Amino acid sequence: MSGKIPKYFINDLLSKTNIVDLINTRIKLKKNGKNYQTNCPFHNDKTPSFTVSYEKQFYYCFGCNIHGNAIDFLINYENLNFIESIEELSLMHGLLIPFENNIQSEQNDYFKKQKLYLLTDKISKLYQKNIMLTSSACEYLIQRGINKSMIQFFSIGFSDFNWNFFCKKLNITKKLETELFNYKIISINKNKKKYDPFQGRIIFPIHDKHGRTIGFGGRTIENMSPKYINSTETNIFYKGKQIYGLYQVKKIHPKPKYLLVVEGYIDVIILTQNKIDYVVSSLGTSITKEHVQILFRNTDTVIYCYDGDIAGKNAAWRTLKITLPYISDKKTIKFIILPENEDPDSIIKKEGAKNFKLRIKNALTMSKFFFKNILKGINLSSSDDKFHLSVRALPLINCISSDTIQIYLKQILARIIGILDDYQFEKFLYHQKNKKNNILQYKNKQTPMRTLISLLVQNPNLSTLVTSIKQFNKSKEKGIPIFLEILKTCSENPHFNTGQLLEFYRNSEIINILKTLSTLDHMIVEEKIKNVFLDLLKNIYKKDLEKRQEYLISKERINGLTMYEKKEIWSINKKLKK
Repeated sequence: MSGKIPKYFINDLLSKTNIVDLINTRIKLKKNGKNYQTNCPFHNDKTPSFTVSYEKQFYYCFGCNIHGNAIDFLINYENLNFIESIEELSLMHGLLIPFENNIQSEQNDYFKKQKLYLLTDKISKLYQKNIMLTSSACEYLIQRGINKSMIQFFSIGFSDFNWNFFCKKLNITKKLETELFNYKIISINKNKKKYDPFQGRIIFPIHDKHGRTIGFGGRTIENMSPKYINSTETNIFYKGKQIYGLYQVKKIHPKPKYLLVVEGYIDVIILTQNKIDYVVSSLGTSITKEHVQILFRNTDTVIYCYDGDIAGKNAAWRTLKITLPYISDKKTIKFIILPENEDPDSIIKKEGAKNFKLRIKNALTMSKFFFKNILKGINLSSSDDKFHLSVRALPLINCISSDTIQIYLKQILARIIGILDDYQFEKFLYHQKNKKNNILQYKNKQTPMRTLISLLVQNPNLSTLVTSIKQFNKSKEKGIPIFLEILKTCSENPHFNTGQLLEFYRNSEIINILKTLSTLDHMIVEEKIKNVFLDLLKNIYKKDLEKRQEYLISKERINGLTMYEKKEIWSINKKLKK
């Protein structure tokens, strides 16, 4: 991206953001003393170890050691990059991001994105207006059983077969046409005529979580191939990271108990119309790990519903394998496999909503679906097949982060293979590697200087207690330069909290040191933090004096001291006696 975001704006953004509110909209927090706690969303946390501090505007997990400010949380939880997290916070507060050096909008990705949001919204509204003026499109939707309220709820539209006709009918200006072409929303053919890639198709706008139109899906109403197409990827639209219908679900259920994942746009719409209003789709593409993460950020239970053909069954198995690493004690999946040659749209029309809800209620659990599929083609009377089964099943089971679920599935596997004795079960699993612990702990000894800097990072207002730093200017104590640097920043920014301080040093050489020190637990009661901080300062100064004293005494024995050095050692002795 051209141009930098000014530090003052980032600091202002963080000062406007309450990290407790930000996190609480995504994960339910519980008050615990002056802080807030919950199970960590970044590892399989059995007891609440994820702590959020309002005072410090900072979060920290005692289990996996992940930590940071509001920007870090969005980066880690929403899988955003730094700029995207700033955009998210700016959108929350209704602010536009300023850029240094007066960057022109056409040179800047952020402003390009804002322009693209505006243009996709404009063309979406034109498609919506056009469907009401096009009898063939309306007839198609009526034929598919979609009513007017659903057309409006999902903002369904239509693009004419001829772009010029579409322009004239909806009074599209040349200026808008040029902008749409420049941003590749419309294209140009071999005859150098502009055309819409979605021409002759029903348009299904795709919205982000804020309700902004970011792209489109299109379904032909004639026998054009392919039947469905999606927008080409842009810097606001990535197929592998978008869920169709999620925005509409969240309008009805801010925190849905379930999310039912189907394959098509019309499946989503028809089920929603039948009061099954927690349905989404992955834009007709295969499920990605990003899709799974988005789904689990919005619900604890995901139910996958696939068509009853071979392709649907294969897609369900692929989805299971992609989802396994994200299953936990609290996050689970289920599966509905429809009868052959049926999809959600067709089956609900045949059976009705009541019977379809029974299918949802009786959805296969993950374990039942797992073993139903993995046992296909296996002859359990054959030792070779049993070995093949274990070789195939264990790597998949080991992908799951939850030890409890792993043990449960391995016990089922052992029983299927015919191992009923617990000792034999352990022996059977012995060759499997133990799960590696990827958590890196900061094992260095907690020195007085490390404690001093840590207290300052965690409590930037302690800088007001330091009235002079002259005594440290010549100090050779390891860590003094970092301490003085942090002290200067805190003094110049008296209202900084821990989150803002770490943000100030995000791209500096010392950021990793500061992040580590920001999480140290000193076991000091709050009322004594100031006294401990001042005592550490005095002790470090005293240590400097003692080192200088030792040097001068040693020199006096060998070479003698100058008059100035004699005065200096007299002064040091006097200070140390105080």
